[in-house]
Amino acid sequence: MLWNLTFDQLLLSFSFICCTAYIAGWLADKILGYSGFNVIGNWLILLIGAYVGMYVYNLYGFRFSTDAMQTILVTSGAAFSTLILSLGIKIALHA
Repeated sequence: MLWNLTFDQLLLSFSFICCTAYIAGWLADKILGYSGFNVIGNWLILLIGAYVGMYVYNLYGFRFSTDAMQTILVTSGAAFSTLILSLGIKIALHA
C-alpha cells in the first residue's frame, strides 16, 4: 500500500510523478494556449490528480508492485481526467 512505501520509495515516486506532471503540464499548455491554466497551474492539477488516483487505487486494495503498467495507467488517467474536469469547470464558469 501507499503507506507501506519507505521514505526513499516515496521520494522517488514523488520526484518521478512531479517531473512527469510538469512535462505533461507544459505540453498541455502548448496545446491549450490561453484556455489552460498556464504551465504551473496545469502541473499542480496533474500532480493532485495523480496522487488522488494513487490514493483511490490504494483504497481498492491494489499494491503498486503487482503491475507497474496498471499503476502508471491509473495515475496518468486520473491526472488527465482531473485536468479535463478542471478545464470543463473553467469553460462552464466563463460561458
